[in-house]
This record gives sequence, structure tokens and C-alpha cells, in this order.
Amino acid sequence: MIKLNFNKIKIFIITILLLIPNLNNAQEVLIYADSISYDEDENIIAKGNAKIINNKQIIASDLIIFKKNNNKIILPTSFTLKDSENNYLNGSSGFFVSDFNYGEFNDIKIRLNDGSRIVGDYGKREGHIDIISKGVYSPCKSRIKIANFICPTWQLEGEKILHDNKNLFLYQKHSKMRVINTPVFYIPYIVTPSPLRKERKSGFLTPSVSLNFFDTKTSQSTAFPYYFNLSQDKELTFTPILKYGGGVNSSQRFLFNYNQIISGGNFSANLNFDSNFENENSNKWLSDASLVTNYNKNLNEKFKINIDSALQTSQNYIQLTEPDNDLSYKNSLSTKLTLEGYNVYNKDDYLNTNISFYQINQKNEDNKTTPTILPNLKYYTGSDIYRGYQINGNYQFYNIFRDKNTEIHSQRQRKLSYQHNVSKEIIKYNSKISFKSEIHNQFFNTENKLLYSNKFHTGNVYRIFPIVSAELETPFKIKKNNDFIFSPFTQLVITPGLSNSNKISNEDSSNNNFSLENFKSLNRYSGTDKLDNSKRINYGFSIRNDEIKFDLLQSYEFTENSNFHYEQGNNDYLSDLVGSISYENINKLKYNFRYDSNENILKEQNANLNYKSGIGAIELSYLDLKSKNDDIITEDIETFNYELNSNKFMKFSKIKLSGLYNLKKNSNTEYKIGYSYFDECFGISIDFSRKSYEEESLKPQDILTLMFSFKNIGSYKSSNLATSKYDIEDISWEDNTVENDQFTNYE
Repeated sequence: MIKLNFNKIKIFIITILLLIPNLNNAQEVLIYADSISYDEDENIIAKGNAKIINNKQIIASDLIIFKKNNNKIILPTSFTLKDSENNYLNGSSGFFVSDFNYGEFNDIKIRLNDGSRIVGDYGKREGHIDIISKGVYSPCKSRIKIANFICPTWQLEGEKILHDNKNLFLYQKHSKMRVINTPVFYIPYIVTPSPLRKERKSGFLTPSVSLNFFDTKTSQSTAFPYYFNLSQDKELTFTPILKYGGGVNSSQRFLFNYNQIISGGNFSANLNFDSNFENENSNKWLSDASLVTNYNKNLNEKFKINIDSALQTSQNYIQLTEPDNDLSYKNSLSTKLTLEGYNVYNKDDYLNTNISFYQINQKNEDNKTTPTILPNLKYYTGSDIYRGYQINGNYQFYNIFRDKNTEIHSQRQRKLSYQHNVSKEIIKYNSKISFKSEIHNQFFNTENKLLYSNKFHTGNVYRIFPIVSAELETPFKIKKNNDFIFSPFTQLVITPGLSNSNKISNEDSSNNNFSLENFKSLNRYSGTDKLDNSKRINYGFSIRNDEIKFDLLQSYEFTENSNFHYEQGNNDYLSDLVGSISYENINKLKYNFRYDSNENILKEQNANLNYKSGIGAIELSYLDLKSKNDDIITEDIETFNYELNSNKFMKFSKIKLSGLYNLKKNSNTEYKIGYSYFDECFGISIDFSRKSYEEESLKPQDILTLMFSFKNIGSYKSSNLATSKYDIEDISWEDNTVENDQFTNYE
């Protein structure tokens, strides 16, 4: 016979079904405890490891009292509430109604499922709203000990904190930020996204304040960004910046950043403009502005359109307002409309139609000489195979004009051309034999092309220009030496030898260089306005395995008036010797060189090393450029680039070092050094950079940048720029976004 001793059973579980009087909204409440009893008012008293469960929410405490007559859950001692989203709420005492939709509690502590914490003296829950009095918010899990006080890295203290669990926002009244328990920031009212928020919502972003010091005067500017969540696929950020004080004219700057996702593409527009609304006696409220747009869309399965535009009212407005924008460093701003088509008529054909306008972005250039391209049409016919021959063609038409001509460009030029390409490869006798041909048919109409002695040409030019080649390559495998493959080759190129006419303006062959990349090309010019008239034989070899590659190439010219050969600085028949050696495994090493055997000079050499060491990733680059004319060095450049990105040390810290050293002048032309610390909730980075100028009269430019980053809020950056005692020392705090994945999980 088995005897049960109930006194020795530690946990006694009773399940009670409680029905709320409104039968249409009946809810089941489960109570578990070591012991459950009733008092004289029929209140349920649960003691010892007590739990009450309702709709996937659990309250745990040593003592829970359920008042059945008013459906109230009394929590006389400390308790923990776990909701359906794995957020935890703790209190020293309090009460809930039975559906958990309303409650009040003392000494509230909320831990959200991402680790963020909200702590306060008193709290109240109404539906999806938590209201905390004298609360503190921080996403930091780590703790810093100061004397006998332990605090998070940073926290926001508010007289009132409202956490919206549905819309996922934090509203704080009379908020004060503390960093390492030191007050650094106060704002009467602030709204920030909840750490749980995954969706966008309209509202004010964190404002930023800038202070500008000039002699004894101080001016200020304040930005109040507002984010508009226009719809699921549209958003707009509007940032008004107000400038005042310091004896300067009051002015304003307005920034509009618009983004839209469209079917098959997207559209973005950035509008900046300055105004003088508050200036008296000012009849020009709009000072300067810039507009940068991008629109790209797949029109259908064959066509894609892209429109890029960059406009500004003054020549260097973008340079002054957005120095970090890549557009600030371009000679001209362009507006382009590009229509691309794929498989339009034939399989693998390609259509490109381009319309371009330009606006000068540098002070030392004449906008009248910049071109307008209306249009530039290119069509690649796709490839066909006929009896083993691969056949394709390229059509091109452009219309380029300027307000006035230059020394090398005509005022207007139209071009209509067709390039017919035929190639074939034969594998025989353990060798690859290749045949290639290009036939260029071109018609040019040119206006006001400067020839010589102020004589101009206006008229038509037609030319037909064939180029053919034959190439032989025979690889050999060297089994005893790490499976190296040795591949010698030779290539014969034949052209008419006709020199390029100076009646044609070169519009599309501007970037030309003798290198490994274009060595085997029939036309070594980057475009076709200039054609390579060289009869030549190319030869060389390559040695390679899975990790090591070595190439060595050279050519011999038969044509005395080879345009490309002469323009690359070669006056004799033998070309420069070009080569490359590379090693690629975990680390990468590559060395390129160009040697002029006629002048006995190493014209160009470049070495690059990417090395992953125990301290971090190291990138080193060496460049040496020389040119020689009549035994006189006309160009001599030698530079050394270096960059170090350290691994993390002391858990959260990294160091970055980079620079450019001029070996000829024995000086650091520019260098940067920075330190960053990013833990799970806080980040700080300090960067110093110096840029030197070629003019000795100009002092180097020094920039010191300090940035603080706070998880779920953003970052604040300050830059101090001082090039001389007469310049403005600008200390500005800017609000920046920071992605949460930059912060390191704390373990």
C-alpha cells in the first residue's frame, strides 16, 4: 500500500477558472502556488512561488491576492511581470486588474527584450502605455562603478517617461542625459523611437546646436529635424537650421531629403537652400541653393531609365555646405538622362541612350567650354555565331556642342559610326589560336575645330579603318614546381597605318594609358574618336598557379607614325616593358611596373600589400612615376600610402591610422589618426587629420573631430577647423544617425 504524506509535498498546485462577469469577454485566469486559500471576503490568497497567467502574460510573486468582486490582483510584495513579447516589468508592490490592461506599481523596473532598461519611482500601465514618474532610460547592460555608486555608461533621466508599447515610442518630459553619471544635456521634451520599434513613424528627431567662435564674437545655429513617414514607400526629412548671434546677419538654411520606392526602382531628391527671411532691407530672400536628384526605374522587362541631376545656384555652394559630398570634388556637375535596353531586337543586344548637361563646379574653369551631349546613342547588336566565327557590332551617334571651342575641342561635333567585330578561336596542337578583326566606319560633322595658327575647320570627315590580329598562346604545365602553368604568347596586329586627322575633335578617348589591361586590345584608345594606327607585334608570357601570377609583356612597332605609341612617350620602335606579379592567399601582394628600355628608366612602378596581422588589417601602397625627355626628367612622383585598421582590443576599442607620404619632399602630405570605442550602447570616436598644400605660403589644414554615439538615439559630432588665426574656429555639434549593428554585444 502506498502512503502519501502531503506535508512533505513542497508545491501544491491549484488551477482555478475565473470568469469575468461580462460573459461575452470571458477570460481564463490561471493561478499556481505552493498554497492557495480564501479569506472571509472570498478573496483568493496565493502564497509561495505564486504565479498568475492570463493570455500569455505571467505575474510571479511570493504573495498574490485576487479580489474576485472587482477583478483586481493585489501584489503586496515584489513581483515580476513577463508579457507575450518577453519584456519584463518588476516592482516592489502594486496591483493589476485581471486582464492586465491596467496597473499601478512602486519602484518600477522594465527590461525590454533587447536589454534596454527603464527604471522609476512609480509606474502606471494603461493598455499599451507605460507611464513612469522620475524615470531613467538606458540601453546599457554594462555598469561603471564610481566610488560606491554603480551606473550605466549613459542614461536619460526624465520627470515623466511614457513608453508606448503599441506605436513603440519613448516620450520624455524634462529630460536630462548623463554620461558616466555626469549631466551633459537637457531638453524640456524629447521623443525617441522605442528600442522595440521596427517600423518608421513621423516625428521630431533629436535637435542639434552649433557654436561658432570668431574673435570675441559667438554665433549660434540650431537645427530641428522632422521626419515625415509619408507612406510605406515614401519618406521625407525636413531640417530647418536657424543662425543667429555674434553680430552676423540672421539667416536660415533648409534641408529636404526625400526618398521613395517605386515599382521597379526608386527616386530620391536632396534640396538645400539658404534664405534671409529675418534680414531687414533685404530684397533677396533666397540666397543660394542646390538640388541633387536620382530616378531609376525598370520600365519593363527590356528597358531601364535613369535620371541623375546636380544643380546649384552658385559655383561652389555644394563645396561650402557639403564638403564631404563627392560632388564637391568634381570639376563639373552633370545632369544625365540614360535609357538602357536589353534584348531589344536580338538576344544579348544592348542599347544605351544618354543626354548630358554640365555645370562647372570649380572656380578656375570656363563653363562656356563644357559640353552638352544631346544625345549620345550606343547600340550593341549582340553576338551571332556563323561557322565558328563570333560576329557582333556597335553603332554610335552623338551630338556634342559648346558655347565656344577650346584648343583641342571643336565648338560642335556630330558622329555616326558602326564598328563590325569578327573573332574566332581554334584549339589545336595544344595551343589556342585566335583571330580578331574590327572594321570602323565613321562619319564626322565638325564646326570650328582649331587646326593651327588660328585656322579653323568646319566640314565633314569620313573614314573606314580596319584592324586585324592573329594570336598564338601555348601553355605548359610545370609539375615539379607547385603546378605552375607557363603560357608564352605572340600577337600580330595589322592596321592601315593612317594617322588620326586633326580635323576631328577627340571627345571620347580621353583616358589612355599603356598597361596590361589594354595591351592586347586592337584599338588601345579608350574610345573610337582616335584609332590605333599601329602595325605591331605583341609578345610575352605568364606564369601562374592558384596563388601566384606573373605577367611580362612588350611590343614592337612597325609603324613610324604610331599615334598611341608616340603619345605614351615612346619615340623608338620598341615599346615599354610592362609586367605584374601578385600573390593572393589570406594576404595579398601585387607589384606592377613599366620599364622604358630605350630611355633606360623605370617609368612607373606600383606595389600594394594587404596584410592581416595579429594587430589588425594593414594596407600599404607605393607609387613611383617618372617621365624623361632628352635625358631630362620632366615628371617625378614618388608617394607612399599607409593604412592600419586595428583589431578590437580591451574588448571595445579600435585604432585607425592612414596617410600619404611624399618621398620626394620627405613630408606627410596628409595623414589621419583615430580612436574609437563602441560597446553595446555607447560609442566615442576621436579623429585628427592634417592636409598640406603644395603652396608653401598656405598653412596645413588641421581637423579634429569628436563624435559621441548613443544606441537608439543617434550620434553627435563636433569638428574644430582652424587653418590660421584669422579663420573661424568652428565648433559644431551635428546630429547624425548611427546603425545599431555598430554597437558590440556585451558579454
